[in-house]
Amino acid sequence: MTVRTELMIGEFARRSRLPESTLRYYDKIGLLVPAVVDPGTGYRRYTVDQLPVAVLISRLRSLGVAPDAIADVLLGGAEAATALARERQRASAQIERGRERLRGLDELLAEGPPRAYRARVVDLAPCEVAALRFSLPAAELEAGVTRAIATLRSALRRGGRPRAGPWGAAFPLDITDQVSGFVFATVAEGSPDPAGTELLPGGRAISVLHQGSPAGLPLAYSAAFDTLGRLGAAAVGPVIEKYEPSLVEVVVPFRQLGRPR
Repeated sequence: MTVRTELMIGEFARRSRLPESTLRYYDKIGLLVPAVVDPGTGYRRYTVDQLPVAVLISRLRSLGVAPDAIADVLLGGAEAATALARERQRASAQIERGRERLRGLDELLAEGPPRAYRARVVDLAPCEVAALRFSLPAAELEAGVTRAIATLRSALRRGGRPRAGPWGAAFPLDITDQVSGFVFATVAEGSPDPAGTELLPGGRAISVLHQGSPAGLPLAYSAAFDTLGRLGAAAVGPVIEKYEPSLVEVVVPFRQLGRPR
């Protein structure tokens, strides 16, 4: 029995379990071109050998792979491996974003009424710290600060500088679309500093402790600014955040303007 090697589009669609319209689309974007197109009638003919290609394209499309990446996979060899690894990385990032959303939703479900924050006035001594500057889009601030702290941690470890205090970050008083600041750590003295340094200013400041999701930090800031209003004081910046496990201290330096209310 002779097996036909050429198939009309209808039979090829039946065997590949794809609509004819999908095969025409694959042809249009150059992913699966018919083996033969009759110049007179325009009829498309495919070969049996093209069935595995059609199946692979369909699988990749079901996984959300874009046509240009599919084209790289169809090249085979190193190009295919690179394209598939890139798509896996993209899928992994999407999953992580989904997990972040779930964690945030779980936190909202578990939270009760807004916490009452206790603000206190503290005196800061000027302090030189190991630091790494950053400039980040406001929308990427939390993740970018986390990466910057990891970079600073590696630099201090390579330089043999033990940390003597919590990790922290300094931000401008007013947040804009692009935020410039620095992450820092207090380190032991007596050895070369592999990182840059910054000076944390001294003076009076409002300190507020926040527990829970970083998304709730604005409430701690609000409590600090409420206290400044009652004191007749103005924030001067930079605003400082110090990070401990499950705890963030928000520190807002200020100058006195008038009498406390």
